[in-house]
Amino acid sequence: MILLLVACATPSPRASDPDADDRARYVEGLASGECEPIRDAALRDDCREATAEAPADCEAVGDATVRGECWFQLAESTKDASLCPRAVPFADDCALHVLSRGFATWLPKGARPGEHEASAEARITAAGLAVDDMRPWSAFYRQVLGGTRPIDRAACDAVAAPARREACKRTGITMYQDLLNHARDRKLYPCDGGPLPALLAYAPDPELDAVRAARRDLCPSR
Repeated sequence: MILLLVACATPSPRASDPDADDRARYVEGLASGECEPIRDAALRDDCREATAEAPADCEAVGDATVRGECWFQLAESTKDASLCPRAVPFADDCALHVLSRGFATWLPKGARPGEHEASAEARITAAGLAVDDMRPWSAFYRQVLGGTRPIDRAACDAVAAPARREACKRTGITMYQDLLNHARDRKLYPCDGGPLPALLAYAPDPELDAVRAARRDLCPSR
């Protein structure tokens, strides 16, 4: 991978017009992680961002925007959303992205709504997001609801906080719409009237019944 990176290395457009020696130092820096010898400041920052493996690497980046990109990249590679508050001006996007991917790494198999909200809240706070921001909660409940079959939105009733309970239920609808899209695109929907595949199975739910009934695109030839 490093050989490919070095072979294709092109100085960042943020850099000025570096001389040949500096271009060579840039390529060497991408391979070794040693970016200090690069003279052009923008090129040196680009190298630091591309090779960052620890907080000190991002702290050394001079340009504020590139430094934010570096923290975003580091948070993603380490799966540590607590680094995202440093990823200014991308802190919000960083937190949502890394949190969404990270929920699957610690939630136990078979987790149900109402069981792990305290742990989720701690991670949301550490990522720099407000606990009353429903976006990370939606990502959390998508992971929880998606981990069991049949999908059971009634399980959201176990969530104590009303706003989170509603986020759980709405997330279940959005998630099911996505599953219907998947089934449609891969021609998995039973247009012959047969039983739903396991992918689309859900506990009795009038709202999901209505969602399916409204989706005229699932069987366009009918």
